[in-house]
Amino acid sequence: MSIPGFGNSDKLNDEILDISITVPEGNEWRVEVPFNKILKFKVISGILEINGTELANNTEIHLTGTKTFLYSPICDSTVEYSLVDNKDELASSSSDDGFIEYLSDESTMNSILNLHMYLESKRQYIKDFNFSNPPDKQQQGPKTLIIGSKSSGKTSISKTLASYANKMNNTPILVNLSPRDGVFALPGSLTATPISDFFDVESFNGYGLTTTSGTLSHNPKQPIVKNFGMVDFNDNLELYKLMISKLGITVLSRLDEDVNLKNSGIIVDTPALSLKNFDVIESIVSNFLIDNIVIVGNEKLAIELNKKFSHRLDSLNIIKVSKSSGCVDVEERFIRLQQEQCIKEYFNGNFKTRLSPFKTDIDLSGLKIYKNVLTKELISQMAFLPAGDDFERDENSKEENEEEKELAKYYEFLENANSSNLDNSIIACHGLYSCQ
Repeated sequence: MSIPGFGNSDKLNDEILDISITVPEGNEWRVEVPFNKILKFKVISGILEINGTELANNTEIHLTGTKTFLYSPICDSTVEYSLVDNKDELASSSSDDGFIEYLSDESTMNSILNLHMYLESKRQYIKDFNFSNPPDKQQQGPKTLIIGSKSSGKTSISKTLASYANKMNNTPILVNLSPRDGVFALPGSLTATPISDFFDVESFNGYGLTTTSGTLSHNPKQPIVKNFGMVDFNDNLELYKLMISKLGITVLSRLDEDVNLKNSGIIVDTPALSLKNFDVIESIVSNFLIDNIVIVGNEKLAIELNKKFSHRLDSLNIIKVSKSSGCVDVEERFIRLQQEQCIKEYFNGNFKTRLSPFKTDIDLSGLKIYKNVLTKELISQMAFLPAGDDFERDENSKEENEEEKELAKYYEFLENANSSNLDNSIIACHGLYSCQ
C-alpha cells in the first residue's frame, strides 16, 4: 500500500478515452470499479446523483474500489467516462475483478423518495410545533432505524435519506452502528455525525473527511466516536450494547442542545440484523427512542417485528422497503481492502487532500493498556473461576474491585504489552505528563 503523493508522479495511461453514455430518466448507471482502476467521469448534461448527493456538471470525478450507482431522477443525463490504472494499488489489487458497468431501469429510488417525503412531513410538523412552544415542551424530529440482511442496501438508503434531508435545509444526525465500516472515523468505531453538507462521493467510503484529518475544501463533519475495536458486534455483544447505550445518551443530549438538530432527527444505519438479533434491535430502539423502523427487503422480519413491538405500535411505525436489484454481495477481501483504504485516507488523505501525519513517542511507564475481550474467551475464562470467597475489604478496595469486575466483561489488562499483543488495544494515560 503506497502513500498518496509519493512515488506515483508518472502520468496515468488511459485505457478507455471519452466513452459517452446516456442514462434515461428514472434509470441507474451501475458501476463496479476495482481497486486497481480509477473511473474518471463527467456529467455533461442532465442531473445525476450518487446516494442522494447531486453531482456537479462538467466537473471530473474519480471513483475507485467501489460498487455504486448513478441515478438520473428527472431527465435523461449524459456522462463521459474513461478508465485508467490506479498506480497506488496495482500490486495489492491485481486479482480484483474487472470494471463492470451497465444501465438498469429497475430502480427503488421512487420508494426511497416517498420515504423521504414522509419523514420530511414529520420534520415540518415538528418545526411548526417547536416554533410555537417553549424549549421544555418541544419535541424531537423523526428518529429512523434502518435494518436488513447483509448486502441489502441499508447504507445506501441511509446516505440518500441524509442527503435529501440536507437538501431541505435540515441537519439530521447520521448514526453508524456497523463497526465494519469507517464512517467519518476508523473502522471498528460507532459514530454519530450531524450532516450539514453534502457527502464527498470521491472518498473511499463515500462519506468524506473530518476536522480531525485536516483543513477541507467544504464544510467539515465532526463525529461523535465510540470505540468498539472489533468489526463483528457478536465478538463482544455486551460491549456493543454498552457502546450503543453511551452513544444514544450523547446523541439525544445533542438533540436537546440544538433546535435544528432536534427538528431534523436522526438516521441510524446498522450491521446485518435478523430476528435472532432482536435484543440488539430492542436496545437500539430504546436507547435512541426510535419511532420509525425501515426494513429493507425482508417481509418476514417486518411481520415478526410488528408482533414483537405490538405494545408500542402507537408510537412506532414499521415501514417495508424493497431491496434494490443492484445490491451485490461483496467478498471479505473486498471489505478488508476498503478498510485499509479508509485507514490510509484518514491519516494520509487522498488525491485531493494530502495529509502529513506525524509520529508521537509515549513513555510506556505511564500507561495502562487494555485489550478487547472476545465473548467466547470471556466465557471460557469464567468457566474455570472458583466459587468466589467473601473476605474483608476496605471501601476503596471494594470500589476498585467492582470497577475491575465490570471492566473485565469488556477489556483485559495487558501486564506485559509488546508488539505481538497490542492489536485492537486501548491506551489509558495516568496523567498528561506521561505522554510525550
